Amino acid sequence: MDDSKIIEILRSRKRDKALVRLYKYYPNVKKLIRSKGGDHEDAQDIYQEALILFCKKVADTKFVLSSSIDTYLYGVCRFLWKNKMKKKNQGKLVEFDTELKSTDEEELQRALDKEKKMKMTEEILDNLGDRCWEILRLFYHDALKMKEIAEKMGFKSEKIAKNQKYKCLERAKLNLKEQLSQKPIV
Repeated sequence: MDDSKIIEILRSRKRDKALVRLYKYYPNVKKLIRSKGGDHEDAQDIYQEALILFCKKVADTKFVLSSSIDTYLYGVCRFLWKNKMKKKNQGKLVEFDTELKSTDEEELQRALDKEKKMKMTEEILDNLGDRCWEILRLFYHDALKMKEIAEKMGFKSEKIAKNQKYKCLERAKLNLKEQLSQKPIV
């Protein structure tokens, strides 16, 4: 069963079958946690927490996984364990080596960067309003022609639909500039 099938099953609320498949990635996480001073119970707790977070993410239909599930879960577990150790040591710096290959580490970082960008895009689109959101969705996601968008949205002409799409894009660009001035994408 490939990653897209697992995500599809999770979204269809038939989680048992998908969770059985997801537990095949547990041994790598257990090895990581145990090598960093944790025990079997710590590994189970961290992995279950990562699975809960993953299931919540997958439930959002806008979520797009840009790495393998194995890499994603491993990275989430690594960060959860690191945070737990920081809390346990009350802020003392903990040396934390990873066992990820450099290509996996780069893939995980790209996935995290992409997710940050997608969250920023979601915020921008959410701030546009329902009408703009719908126009842009119809044009970019559904690939409808402007004439079809005009009909669906109740505009009198294709030209009005085109103007509205332009205004929405301009508003999105302005929102992006505002976002970037507040918090740059890392």
